Amino acid sequence: MPGLQAIAETLAAQVRRSVAIDNLDGRLLAHTAHEEPVDQFRIDSVMLRRPKAKRTVTGYAQQFGIADATGPVRIPANDELGSLARVCVPIRCHQTLLGYLWLFDQPAPLTDAQLEHAARAATTAGEILFREQLLDDLRRGTERELLRDIVNPADEVRRHAASRLVAEHDIEPAARVLAMVVAIDEAADAVGIELALQHAGRRLSPTRSLGMATSATGGLLLIADPALPSRESLRAEAERIHAELATGSLDSSVRIGVGTARDSLLESIDSYRSAQEAARVARLLPSPGPVTFADELGVYGLLARLPLDSLEPDPLPPGLRQLIERDRSGALVPTLEAYLDSGCDPAQTASRLLIHRTTLYYRLSRITDLTGLNLRDGNDRLTLHLGLKLRHLMNR
Repeated sequence: MPGLQAIAETLAAQVRRSVAIDNLDGRLLAHTAHEEPVDQFRIDSVMLRRPKAKRTVTGYAQQFGIADATGPVRIPANDELGSLARVCVPIRCHQTLLGYLWLFDQPAPLTDAQLEHAARAATTAGEILFREQLLDDLRRGTERELLRDIVNPADEVRRHAASRLVAEHDIEPAARVLAMVVAIDEAADAVGIELALQHAGRRLSPTRSLGMATSATGGLLLIADPALPSRESLRAEAERIHAELATGSLDSSVRIGVGTARDSLLESIDSYRSAQEAARVARLLPSPGPVTFADELGVYGLLARLPLDSLEPDPLPPGLRQLIERDRSGALVPTLEAYLDSGCDPAQTASRLLIHRTTLYYRLSRITDLTGLNLRDGNDRLTLHLGLKLRHLMNR
């Protein structure tokens, strides 16, 4: 941000002290060279763009009222933190707090004249930050509009959005696309959803991603890049989004669906729909984790496309219904599913169920009797297997 750097350089020359400007998140926006001694917090801010210590000077300075102050505030040195004495000048515009300007207040305290220079510099910085905030809001509003349009069912709307993304937002014409969807069972913080998606997008594809909260219970991230991130990177970021959002009561209700990659911007809607489907199926079924890829759904991806609400009250095959109704021990249905999931391998099934193979054969015989179906017949096995998977969806 060149404007802020110029302000910092000018003030440093006026007061003969190094100057640092942070945003409200503690990220360093501008700084000048240091002639006086500095502490570890300033070194970390310059080298890492933000302090790495959990307890920061900004946090310490909060107790001196910097968030409510309208002028310079002196912050004493803190031996426990290892921080030197500072002056903090809140940066405001139209009474909105936008950041902080920092100067060291030693070896000699800053004079009133120097503090006046600092206050004027903070006012000018506030005007720049406020203008940048307005521009960012406008840019984000435009991106949200284009993100909604690029997954719109209408072809003409998608074509228009694609041309604008290429012309105005640095998206490559040959970009491939991949969508990631957040689904939450109960209302959450929409701002938190959007920030988590935007942060993930910047890490995955810094200049070629769009993210937004679609509601208080969901959000969408679209990556558009000729070279999409690896599967490992996508999974890691999806898990990171989950960790940021799944707190307290939301822990078990947040699901992330990762769609299938597509070869053009106009196909964004297809990746979006597959991501929605993955998130929906993950919410319906017991899952090994909070992140589900669309290409991992298997038969559930096919069954999830059925209009479950409009099916017959009991759409399961008659033989399977009989088995469920007459399985008084509760062992036969799980045995059948384990057997079919194991490719009808008796040894693997027995090991999976922790039973003797003789017990397995007895149960399979009972299953055949109760269903009236032949487990050696491919069509009968398919009927039972699909019925069991459909039952999971119906029960949910």
